[in-house]
Amino acid sequence: MTNFNTPNFRGWRAVIVHRHSENMERLVRQLARLGIEAELVWPSLEGVESADIVFFDGDNAYDGVFPWPEGHAPVPMIALMGSEAPGRLEWALRQGVSAHLLKPIGSGGVFSTLVFAVANFNQQRELAAEITEMKSKARLRPKVVRTVISVMQQHGLDEDAAYKLIRDEAMKRRQSVEALCESGFFDPGNGHHSPPKPNKRNTGSR
Repeated sequence: MTNFNTPNFRGWRAVIVHRHSENMERLVRQLARLGIEAELVWPSLEGVESADIVFFDGDNAYDGVFPWPEGHAPVPMIALMGSEAPGRLEWALRQGVSAHLLKPIGSGGVFSTLVFAVANFNQQRELAAEITEMKSKARLRPKVVRTVISVMQQHGLDEDAAYKLIRDEAMKRRQSVEALCESGFFDPGNGHHSPPKPNKRNTGSR
């Protein structure tokens, strides 16, 4: 995980997906002290997509309540939990929850929950990006192998020299090796490349 700096939450907008109650009003007041504008919404979720962070009722919310695919929230999600029923905990986890806050809301704990939620969300997003990149590289690996073999045959190079030629061209174009190979740049007959030139020894005049 990259270095994490504790966010300044001033100016953030929070949506609380929960029925109105004194307990939720207490949460709104605590968020306001941190500079966060909070809005209670239930059952309509107007404005939830423009929120910086979402709190939701882990005890009573239901499938399809959010306008995004399950587990793919675009912002950190904090579950408000009063129940420890396994089914409710499993449901909250499926939403891609980044942290949770116990009900009833106490006098503290909101700030640390926000910090953990943002840190976990960023880590989850970085991990998802890494997995996507790894899958892409694995998918394109056969194309890279075929391109290396093609360059070896075209220019009479060994495997290391052929891969170096491909890698150098990719760096020059600011592309990954996989993306360059997929583009067909080194396909025979396209005339976009040439083999490395041998070093000429400067013998001077005699």
